[in-house]
Amino acid sequence: MQRLKLVIHGVTDVGMSREHNEDSIGWDADIGLVLLADGMGGHNAGEIASELAVTTIREALHDVLIPELVEANVINFADAVREAVVYANEEIHLQANSRLECAGMGTTLVLTLFHDSKITFAHVGDSRIYRFRNAEVEQITSDHSLVQEMVDNGYLSEEEALLSTNRNLITRALGISPEVEVDVETHELEKEDIYLLCSDGLSDLLNEEDMQASLIQHRQDIAQAAHSMVELANSRGGTDNISVILVGFTEAFSDEHGINPGDSQELRANDDPGIEETT
Repeated sequence: MQRLKLVIHGVTDVGMSREHNEDSIGWDADIGLVLLADGMGGHNAGEIASELAVTTIREALHDVLIPELVEANVINFADAVREAVVYANEEIHLQANSRLECAGMGTTLVLTLFHDSKITFAHVGDSRIYRFRNAEVEQITSDHSLVQEMVDNGYLSEEEALLSTNRNLITRALGISPEVEVDVETHELEKEDIYLLCSDGLSDLLNEEDMQASLIQHRQDIAQAAHSMVELANSRGGTDNISVILVGFTEAFSDEHGINPGDSQELRANDDPGIEETT
């Protein structure tokens, strides 16, 4: 029986303007989970928040998505994802209020969970998920930001939003409040899809046409595609930390649980500029 096998490559880079990296990336291929968080806060609190989000959610879902329960088809993946993100929010908020050096810290989050022939994804903040399908890139998340609200309400055009000085003012983040609203969706997968998760350090400097060109050029080598995007963002100023994870597939789809048992678990955060891992 053939199963869906993930190919994952992630890069996180400090960029050209920041002294340290507050982004965190990670994944657990055994359960089909990929995560990216972009932290904020004084001192080094941003990187504490983003790493806590990645590790807490990864551990929570690994404990819930037990193979026997998955195979028995008794898990609601959307509920499991939402509950894990809410739990991470509580943990970050607790740390922010109990440690003086962490006061006010928070983080954005995007995650994808691949199961059966579906993707369940969640996001909070302005980190993004894009889908590359039929040689075109499409953003499948909507930013939780002041500028996006103004676009949605007709006060700004998409073109004006790109030039706004307020485009990085976010309206949701993990850890800022005791409760958080999480957007969760489930979509069908197609076997040629590639999914791209990124922080705003990438999406502020590359548009969908840039991402599309890189993925078309490096369709058979997503590691090279990821590196080329980070290099392009740095060549345009690298004004923030830059993180990108690309996820593709190498085997046919199955009607049953899609991730090969025994795939290696990977979790990488923000230790040094340019950290990368692939599985």
